[in-house]
Amino acid sequence: MAKANGRIGDEPEATAGGGEATGGDGGPTTVRAVLRAVQVLRAFTVVEPWATLTEVVARTGLDKATTRRLLVTLMEAGLVVQDRETHRYALSLAMIELSSAVPDNLGLRKAAAPILTDLAREIDGTSFLSIYREHSALCLEKFHHDRSIQVRWWAVGGALPANVGGAPKLLLAFQPPEEIDRAISQGLSRLTPHSITDAGAFREELGRIRMQGHVVAVDDVVEGLAAMAAPVHDRDGRVIAAISIAGLTPHIAGSRAAANLTALLNAARRISQSVA
Repeated sequence: MAKANGRIGDEPEATAGGGEATGGDGGPTTVRAVLRAVQVLRAFTVVEPWATLTEVVARTGLDKATTRRLLVTLMEAGLVVQDRETHRYALSLAMIELSSAVPDNLGLRKAAAPILTDLAREIDGTSFLSIYREHSALCLEKFHHDRSIQVRWWAVGGALPANVGGAPKLLLAFQPPEEIDRAISQGLSRLTPHSITDAGAFREELGRIRMQGHVVAVDDVVEGLAAMAAPVHDRDGRVIAAISIAGLTPHIAGSRAAANLTALLNAARRISQSVA
């Protein structure tokens, strides 16, 4: 396991770069250094949580010196850590503390929690609540039943690309056409050989999801794991979130698939009624 601390390791010391206000893309009160720091934070994902300086530079498009200064500053703020042996960076546990302060979206998390707890117990697996954010699915809640194998590849606060997994594909399927176009134009991630990376095939998949109102995703995030997802609607019928279940492929999509889907759809209906 990686050993992380708040020090820069063997790299040279650096200080934070310019924090001047600018009238650029964000208007006259935008602080460019803050925007760049957010770029650095977003360079870390649930799929690739650790990164070298060079990898952060590649993911952000910032120059190396600026990226190093921002990483040092974020480490001093306690938001980023660095492994002392590999010098790779990652987000710190303080990010979880920050995410816990995010207010509930129309009481969605509070309404969903007991239902998703029951769902995890019923299907003997892991259940999730997620919303659509910036061409990806953001995990808001995760519940696990003790007797089953826990799905660890999607943590609370983590994001998954919109073209893989049950919840991400379902959430994108119910976005406006222009948002679907933007998401596809960003590129389709290939996490396993089963990930759909062809734009035409992916659009067909989204159409099928809209028609059937749910999705079963097999082996496209991690081989050997499957997920099912269903939408949560507001009082006007708009999709505001997704709930999903995940576990070993035979357990989710095998002989118990019909029962799992029924439990999932019932849970989605109950949550929709609670927030309507």
